[in-house]
Amino acid sequence: LLLFKMLLLEQCYGLSDYQVEEEVNDRITFSRFCGISMDNSVPDHSVLSRFRTALTEKKALDRLLKIINNQLSNHGMLVQHGAIVDASITPTPRRPKGKKSYDLNKDGTISVSQSYQKGVDPEASWTKKGHNLYYGYKRHVLVESKEGLVLAVTTTKASNHDGAHLPILLDKVSLQTGSRLYGDKGYSGLPNETLLKNKKLKSGI
Repeated sequence: LLLFKMLLLEQCYGLSDYQVEEEVNDRITFSRFCGISMDNSVPDHSVLSRFRTALTEKKALDRLLKIINNQLSNHGMLVQHGAIVDASITPTPRRPKGKKSYDLNKDGTISVSQSYQKGVDPEASWTKKGHNLYYGYKRHVLVESKEGLVLAVTTTKASNHDGAHLPILLDKVSLQTGSRLYGDKGYSGLPNETLLKNKKLKSGI
């Protein structure tokens, strides 16, 4: 339950595993929500990452999120006025760190080989944002446009294109006919325009 509450905070505030660990340690409101007293230790980011992976593999994260949203709707706390789609990068500390070695061959040519340390996360990948390189995952999130409550989430390798995962997110929710979907230029293009038209949604992309 504690780990799941940390994931909820992560989704609602757009935090990484590192950041949510720090915030639960630092903010009284976060620690109270998670049920952690000042004397308790907060699970570190690696535990949270493994927990999310386990939930995703069992497809339990979507089911739990749907249950929570249904409860919010029943209490009048989630009224869909529209939705916003966005993607954020979640770096992993288990990125490749290798070193190159050079060997002189008998024919005078040089062979270059590179070795990596153990424990590299094989499911992650590299991506570039601005002038910086990141190794990790990309979190695609669909939120309610007014309250900012999370409606659907899917996680991919960091190198995956944002727009390609809009159909997956929309299949997880039931937006009202005529609702407007907002997103940046990463979600533009004919395939997604056709998708919104077929689902009778307005485009704010």
